Amino acid sequence: MVYHRSFEEAFDTMTGSCMSVCECGRIFYNDDGWDFEEGELESYRNDPNATYLDYAVPRVMFEGIEYVTDCDCWHKRAKAIIGFIDSHNHQIAHYLTLEKKRKQKEADNSPVVGCFNRVLS
Repeated sequence: MVYHRSFEEAFDTMTGSCMSVCECGRIFYNDDGWDFEEGELESYRNDPNATYLDYAVPRVMFEGIEYVTDCDCWHKRAKAIIGFIDSHNHQIAHYLTLEKKRKQKEADNSPVVGCFNRVLS
């Protein structure tokens, strides 16, 4: 495996669909009970760039780009990101701790907005 399964799980969009085009242009589809436009499913079945999956098409998203999980075009980039994260894990953990403190202080100093259980006449 070129990447860690934990990376895939962390960046999973938690969605599935009947068809998705990966960032690289490859088409992935599943025809189990989904509604397709007339001729759409046949076009996927006849497309050499289309891959059938026997489950809903899952996706991962990182750096603002969404990829089909079953495509391997994103593995090289994921491996580089994992390398960065792993080699800077203490600094990243420290950064996240500092950001949490900063955001908590900002939230604590913000006015309360919401319903105050008043009866409006």
